[in-house]
Amino acid sequence: MEWGYALVWMPQYMTRDADPMMARLRFLVDHGLKATGTSADELLGMDEAKRDQVGQFIHDHGLALTLRPHVEYLAPDVEAVKRQAEAEVARIAQVKDLVRAPIVATGVATAHRFMRSPSLAEQMDRLAAVLPILVEGCAALGLPFSIENHGDYYVSDLVSLIERVPGLKIYLDTGNTYLVGEAPLPAFHAAAPYVVGGHFKDHRVRPMPDARPLHFEVGPSIIGEGDVPLRECFDILKANTPNFDNLILEIELIPPSDVPPLETLARSLAFVRSLSGHTRDAHGGAA
Repeated sequence: MEWGYALVWMPQYMTRDADPMMARLRFLVDHGLKATGTSADELLGMDEAKRDQVGQFIHDHGLALTLRPHVEYLAPDVEAVKRQAEAEVARIAQVKDLVRAPIVATGVATAHRFMRSPSLAEQMDRLAAVLPILVEGCAALGLPFSIENHGDYYVSDLVSLIERVPGLKIYLDTGNTYLVGEAPLPAFHAAAPYVVGGHFKDHRVRPMPDARPLHFEVGPSIIGEGDVPLRECFDILKANTPNFDNLILEIELIPPSDVPPLETLARSLAFVRSLSGHTRDAHGGAA
């Protein structure tokens, strides 16, 4: 498997190039990481010279960009949503080779399972009607299409959706289980057979019984120093994910305010590399 970096792109991480995309790519190389995310719209919005520069850099350094389509899944006109999905597949086809895309990953996030209208059943029906266009279209391009637990649904909801949409995969966000009150370890076990990639994220969490309204606090953390059982998650994926060797896990690092960003990054990278059995120095070289 390979490690990538999703976000947050702190200013201290973006110093290697004036162009934001190239700064992100150079950051990956400097730290021995292999992937990040983008959209076909971002790539197609570049002028041809810049797009060629991005593609050449990616190929020269063995990088890969996960593609993130934007579809308004729950918009009222289902036929318009289906056309939007078809257009996204066409855009993905234009850029997938340029950026050596390994995965297409989507999320809903405009709704959640606790809404009264549309209900969870209505949301799942709509996704089951639209997602086959993306799953089958991307499969024809040689790409797995996945859906993220994006602070909207339980992983178990997505597993049930997969039963209705053959070929759909899961893009696992390790921290987002807490956003919807889902126990992480059962979620990781449920997701593992379907995972093709994900956001490897940590949080500090605690119940807030004296607050009004009552809530569960989900705060930032250095990767490996919070309350998400990340070591157990990695072991679950390694044991139960069929394509584990091809997995791409992108670090999603929401930095705590009391630790300098570069130190936050260094400690997070040290943790994730301890999971896969090797260490690197701050510039990606073998330690």
